[in-house]
Amino acid sequence: MKLKYYKITLALLVLPFLFISCELLGLDYQDSYDYDYNEGMPSNKIDMSAFEFIQSRTDIFSLLGEAILYAGVENEFKRSGVTYLLPTNTAFNSETSTDLSYFQTHKLTYIDDETGEMVSYAPISMTAYPKEQVKEFLLYHIVQGKYTFTNLPAEPTWFETIAPADTAKVNMYLLKDRNPNIVFNNFDGHYKSSIKPRTSNLYNSDGSYMHVLDSWLDRPTKEQLNMK
Repeated sequence: MKLKYYKITLALLVLPFLFISCELLGLDYQDSYDYDYNEGMPSNKIDMSAFEFIQSRTDIFSLLGEAILYAGVENEFKRSGVTYLLPTNTAFNSETSTDLSYFQTHKLTYIDDETGEMVSYAPISMTAYPKEQVKEFLLYHIVQGKYTFTNLPAEPTWFETIAPADTAKVNMYLLKDRNPNIVFNNFDGHYKSSIKPRTSNLYNSDGSYMHVLDSWLDRPTKEQLNMK
């Protein structure tokens, strides 16, 4: 009885901070992020698949959702026992130079009819790229196995994704400092270092973890993996 009282008291203290943190992270407070009185801690459970979650949050995932439909890989976002690394719209279309968004780093070209000159431009949708390129990009952001704060190593480690290429590996580890966080693809030569999630540790109804990123991940080369 006393333990239950302590948990309820803790809930009343923690709940206001949950509202604030979820708003700051861009994920509005929802029932699925509610406080778990039995466990005595905020719940990380999302009562939907990764695909449904993406479709429900078009405010931050509209470009990702469009890419999934374009590449025809909806079922890959309904898997169990995997880890989803979900790029937000910012990862795709940010025009801030330091963000190095996908569209800004993968510009397309066309020939100007009047001048005959080659002109480069940043697309506004993943549908501007070949389907195979988009499919490979999406599958690379799905890691085989369930990984989160409780089981990631403290040292940078390579993990297999469901993408078919032999270099389709993601580097992950748990940075253990005052504010522990997951770090992605922090290896020499990656376009951006120390990528961390904007929201992490979400557990969906298919039994998979989801980490939300404001950056996209680029796969390593054979040289970076020390492969022959």
